[in-house]
Amino acid sequence: MSAPRLKAALFDLDDTLVDRRSAYEYAYRRFYEEQPGINQNTSWAEAWDFFWSLSPNNATDPRAAIVAIMHRWPGVKSDPETHRRYYFEKIVEGMAPLPGVKGFLAALNKARTPWGVVTNGDSYQFRKVEKVGLTEVIPFVLASKIFGAEKPDAVIYHEAVRLLGLNGTPYSQILFVGDNPYTDIKGAHGVGMKTAWMHMGRTYDFDAPRPDVVIESVTELGPLLGL
Repeated sequence: MSAPRLKAALFDLDDTLVDRRSAYEYAYRRFYEEQPGINQNTSWAEAWDFFWSLSPNNATDPRAAIVAIMHRWPGVKSDPETHRRYYFEKIVEGMAPLPGVKGFLAALNKARTPWGVVTNGDSYQFRKVEKVGLTEVIPFVLASKIFGAEKPDAVIYHEAVRLLGLNGTPYSQILFVGDNPYTDIKGAHGVGMKTAWMHMGRTYDFDAPRPDVVIESVTELGPLLGL
């Protein structure tokens, strides 16, 4: 990534700062254990493969997920709203920060680097932040369902820049970091930000704009942000 040096950073939350994949597995392991209509006739490994297939690009709609689950296992008794609440409660229970994140964010704050979090979701996103002990660390969390626009809508990126206090700064001097090519990378690229993609063991073969940087952990970004 070329000069000028990046002046600020915006981060997705799930699978960028917090371990959403492990929390997702935790949630569906609990669900599996509570559902004899699944666990009495299907191994956990087979069930997990199906549950994970409901989360393409590391995102899922739990209301749609339970419809697919009940179609796969007719003995499951639930409904979309009940499952939505169950899913998010268990996700929060199982949430933890990704390795190295707390130290990296502390370094950003010590360096007085403007940064914040832009996430698709509702008030559960704040509960995740609280669960992992980042409430007093993160300068702001911009949650789409509370704000009224979701990534990749340009509006939410513009609001994030306002919250950074950087109106007038070229967007090319702001880095957006995330794991989803179709919300994080596409949206940030669309407004002219630099982008860093959390690969999570994947290769970038998506029909979305290519990221400027591919990383395994946000801790790799220190040199780009002057840390």
